[in-house]
Amino acid sequence: MDISELKDKLSEINQMGYIVSKRKSNTGIGYTLETLLGLKENNLKTPDFENIELKSQRKDATNRVTMFTFNRGVWKIKQREVIEKYGYIDTNDRPSLYCTVDTRVNNQGLSVKIEQDYVRLYHLDGNMIAEWKGEKLIDSFIKKMPALVVVTADTRINSEGKEEFWYNEAFYLTEPNENDLLELIRQDIIIVDVRMHLKENKTVRNHGTGFRIEERFLNLCFSNRENLI
Repeated sequence: MDISELKDKLSEINQMGYIVSKRKSNTGIGYTLETLLGLKENNLKTPDFENIELKSQRKDATNRVTMFTFNRGVWKIKQREVIEKYGYIDTNDRPSLYCTVDTRVNNQGLSVKIEQDYVRLYHLDGNMIAEWKGEKLIDSFIKKMPALVVVTADTRINSEGKEEFWYNEAFYLTEPNENDLLELIRQDIIIVDVRMHLKENKTVRNHGTGFRIEERFLNLCFSNRENLI
């Protein structure tokens, strides 16, 4: 299925109006769309779609998705020291540092700044903790999401208490742009999630520093946008 065929198929789905969700969960919107398109679940990057990622979302949804994770070579202070100095003891009695960071100082005293073409993680004490070069971030994003089809649906609950979707907007997004990415971080549209703790043997367990965005803003990460519905 190429983009032209996908556009025709999405138009057919759009003309069907409201469709009862094929699953009782938050993932029903994606599962229902994939079923209508004849795709297998959890197989978004398929030979049919080549390198195109497919995402579906409810209109005005505010849930965030991870664009990519990036840890290698970015830490200016050893991660163990970062956890011990700026972290806290979590409910499992572990030294931990799990927090969302944007340009405003958070409860751990952390914030990000855009300086030239770098994203830098600082603490209130003046220490620079980590640094990401803009071109490396966009490379990571391109590898994870070189092109994207976003399908948006209106939702309602029918008389039987079941959720229904009307898939009535779709965009084909290409050409991720470094300048756009840095600007979205500057505007706190893209945020950084730090996710690590110390294990019993004092080694670091890092789940990957995530760059995350609300689904409804994904289209802002691409320079080229084509309407499919």
